[in-house]
Amino acid sequence: MNIRLTILLVFVLILFGGAFLWFQFNAEKERVPNQPWLYRLDDGSIVHIEVSHAGKTVNYDKKPGGTTWYIQDPDGETAVFLEKWSGTPLLLSGPRVNRLLRDTIDDPAKYGLDPPLSAIKVTERSGLVYEFHMGGRTPDGENQYTRLVGNPKLFTVPQIWAEVINRLALEPPYPPEEGDEEADAG
Repeated sequence: MNIRLTILLVFVLILFGGAFLWFQFNAEKERVPNQPWLYRLDDGSIVHIEVSHAGKTVNYDKKPGGTTWYIQDPDGETAVFLEKWSGTPLLLSGPRVNRLLRDTIDDPAKYGLDPPLSAIKVTERSGLVYEFHMGGRTPDGENQYTRLVGNPKLFTVPQIWAEVINRLALEPPYPPEEGDEEADAG
């Protein structure tokens, strides 16, 4: 093998290695530090969701081994309307919080958490339940106070995310009626 070719190949290898390390180092800097998750789990492992808001409670279940979600009604169950439902398990698999406000909540009622405005329970396949409560809006209206049951910390989550979750109780994703599909198309 030619010595010049060997030197050239080593030089190219060093260039690529250096570029890789430079990009990795700079990517680490761009991540937002201290932006924790309320909790984290795999969206495929979620089997039950219960959302309570404004006096309404709706339960959603996924049958073992299945992928279809069902709204649980007193009369039975109804498959969710996928156009409104898609992404919901992902949204509930790990809510990212905007800020950790306090390590301990001094007065939950002050933040609308006693009683909470919304209570959400997410159950995974193993039976582990994550329950969190959402309270009032922050003074700027951009976030909502939140706490994970069993955790003394006070967090904020984006208001837009909280609205989507609350809508699961207020406007469950039922399939449209036959006449509604024609009205939507026109």
